[in-house]
Amino acid sequence: MDCFIAIDIGTTHCKCLVVNEDNSILYQSKYKIDSLQPHEGWHEQDAEIIFQYVLSLLKESIAAAGTIHIGAVCFSAAMHSLLATDADGKPLCNAITWADTRSKLYANQLRNSDTLLQIQKESSVPVHAMSPLCKILWLKNERPEIFNGAYKFISIKEYVFSRLFGKYFIDEAMACATGMYDLECHAWSHYILNIAGIHENKVSLVVPSLHIETELLPHIQETLGIQQKISFVAGSSDGCLANIGSGALSADAAVITMGTSGAVRITIPAVQTFRHEKLFRYSLTNQYHVIGGPTNNGGIVLQWFAENVLQLPASDKGTLDKLNNLAAMAPPGAEGLLFLPYLCGERAPVWDEDATGKFENLKLSHTTAHLSRAVLEGISFSLLQILELIEIGIPAVATIKASGILTQSPFWLQMLANIFGKPVQVFDDADASSLG
Repeated sequence: MDCFIAIDIGTTHCKCLVVNEDNSILYQSKYKIDSLQPHEGWHEQDAEIIFQYVLSLLKESIAAAGTIHIGAVCFSAAMHSLLATDADGKPLCNAITWADTRSKLYANQLRNSDTLLQIQKESSVPVHAMSPLCKILWLKNERPEIFNGAYKFISIKEYVFSRLFGKYFIDEAMACATGMYDLECHAWSHYILNIAGIHENKVSLVVPSLHIETELLPHIQETLGIQQKISFVAGSSDGCLANIGSGALSADAAVITMGTSGAVRITIPAVQTFRHEKLFRYSLTNQYHVIGGPTNNGGIVLQWFAENVLQLPASDKGTLDKLNNLAAMAPPGAEGLLFLPYLCGERAPVWDEDATGKFENLKLSHTTAHLSRAVLEGISFSLLQILELIEIGIPAVATIKASGILTQSPFWLQMLANIFGKPVQVFDDADASSLG
């Protein structure tokens, strides 16, 4: 029986998962990724540190497999990161993550320009500061020394591949997430690349999600201590893979993933034509696409509320339980108290980097129990708004499948079921992206 290794490069953690052919977990490990936020709107990470985490996790996973044959190693990653590398493959800057909003000026310019309709027609992702397209425009205008010195503009995942294999390639789902890829033509959009001011040679070769590499660079193979050839699969984005990991490969099931941020997604046949300007559409395989919308404001809002209002350490495993217990003390609707969860701006359905959060109708009679309930309800109704956009074109969504921190909270899961008016299922508490 073979085993399989998953490497998931997230925003908060870099993880590995070793499973057998029955999806039984043989080993798992993770490293926390530190983010650099020296100023408002900045969100960067050190790509070299992340690569060293990947190497360590690969070594751990291979050791954990022992004598079991490794069928494949597959990669998942958070979307929308961007870094520039020179001709020697060295980063010219830190990786700029999806949460960085410094390029919002250029996102606004595109949203208000005559080019927007054509960008939306050719791209599968709404225009927003999260997009590498907007990040490249920011570098071009505000960091010209980096822009002009760049040999490639890539994601953290591509950087890892370049260090492992000495090649620049990107799976189609990650390419879709750049905002510069034409999914219908299965090629980079020259129209959008021209807007960004770059040639196609500045981005990576696009490969299918099942693309396999077997030739590690010699020093990497020596570092990992492996003699046999292993199939390394390009994989996909964390969001697309979470749909597989949650067992949602039909349009009647929507997946909610909740981590630092969150998302609602469905899987549809690639031949189905539905698109919406406020939703993304990514390739999963040649047969399947994933449609949905991301929210900036997931677990990060709970962390803020726990630390700054409840005065509880967000890192404490019992904090979420305490928050839930407080929320359960207040009635549904929190006696009129409303919470807009846009502490980090917002992506779907608002697509406004400058959106802000607020409590509405706050009275002396409201307690921390009401505040806690309002926060959970605010995040939940934001997810409902995304689902309602999906249901414009996919009316048969019958079931919600939950993954991420939601699986740790039966109270929140029941709240979602009540708000969505649909059954919410949890099949496994393992990370859905890694399992996918």
